[in-house]
Amino acid sequence: MSHSSQGLTRYEQRLAKPLPVLWRPLRDLLVAFLLSALLASCGGTAGTPSAALPTAKAKPTHSAKPAKTPSTKPKPAKTAAPTNASGGGSVTLAFVDVGQGDGIVIKAGSWAGLIDGGSAGNDTAIAGELSALGISRLDTLVVTHPHEDHIGDLASIVQRYRPRVAYSDATASTACYRNLMSALHSVGAKISHAYRGQRLHFGALVAQVLSPDTYMASDLNADSIVLLLRIDGREVLLTGDLSGPNEAAVGSICARGPPLYLLKVAHHGSAYSTGDSFLSETRPQYAVISVGPNSYGHPSPATLARLHAHGVRTYSTQRDGTITVTFSASGAVSWHFTRSAKPVQASGGSSGGDATTSTGGDPIVYITATGECYHRAGCRYLSKSKIAIHLSKAKAEGYRPCSVCKPPT
Repeated sequence: MSHSSQGLTRYEQRLAKPLPVLWRPLRDLLVAFLLSALLASCGGTAGTPSAALPTAKAKPTHSAKPAKTPSTKPKPAKTAAPTNASGGGSVTLAFVDVGQGDGIVIKAGSWAGLIDGGSAGNDTAIAGELSALGISRLDTLVVTHPHEDHIGDLASIVQRYRPRVAYSDATASTACYRNLMSALHSVGAKISHAYRGQRLHFGALVAQVLSPDTYMASDLNADSIVLLLRIDGREVLLTGDLSGPNEAAVGSICARGPPLYLLKVAHHGSAYSTGDSFLSETRPQYAVISVGPNSYGHPSPATLARLHAHGVRTYSTQRDGTITVTFSASGAVSWHFTRSAKPVQASGGSSGGDATTSTGGDPIVYITATGECYHRAGCRYLSKSKIAIHLSKAKAEGYRPCSVCKPPT
């Protein structure tokens, strides 16, 4: 009789049936345990296929590139940039003799700027100074305010020296100002307005704007752009025709800082600027008045007397010609004049003193607010504004002996 599934014994039929579902996890666990034991006996590690055992082929995978380990070579430390306000080079300020007006050339390294340009007919003087300093193009032009004695012929200077940036009044509408703006647009200059709190970059120098806070339009002089330069620890204040409440605001700002090394006297020495309180707050060591023949009485004897009373050594373009002040990289300062006054050599350091000295005794002599000579008390060339001064100081400040009364030397 042939065997069939019906002929199987009950035991054989039971074995032929699949294991109950409950036993399958136990079976898998048992197989895993036996496999681990076998691998351990062959020198492998749990979870790692042994080379002695066949394994199923896995699909190739793209492994990530090995991470770069940081180099143990130390990087050189970065050093701080020098903080010298002039960038380590020399800075030159030239107060150009433009007659009754203002024109200041500034050169700081390869950077060149111009503040105002004098009255009509003085573009030749400005161009001559730019040429003398080796300047062929202006980086920055600052128009302190739009009066003719500050921007009379600036349009021709703009056409020739093509300033890249210009700062000006925000409300001006004078004819000479419109002419200037047209010239600036024609050379592609970027025109901006300056307000208190701004910092203008003049090459390595930074010029801090101290005024105006807002433009009032009713008083263009009072709206003058005022700049404070710090050159190797010395502070220079350029004031335009500053006056009134804005002068008081500038004075209060300067009072919180060190004394000024140099003040460009506002408004050509007008009686209505450079007051006692302003001088007490700014404490300038030197002053320059940009002025020429005029019918306004500039510089005012009252202003000159105030400057003298505060111990400020004062020069003017009318008397001394173009005044050039050079701040060298070593910290020394030198002053040069195209006529009249003696050169001043100041030593390094922020205080700076005149190198001129006196010899012999120290008698009292007399000077005037606008004169160049010192005199004996009864000299006929002394005016009502005669000022007593020690001989040594008169000589140190550049006064020469009167050839008529022949005071001591």
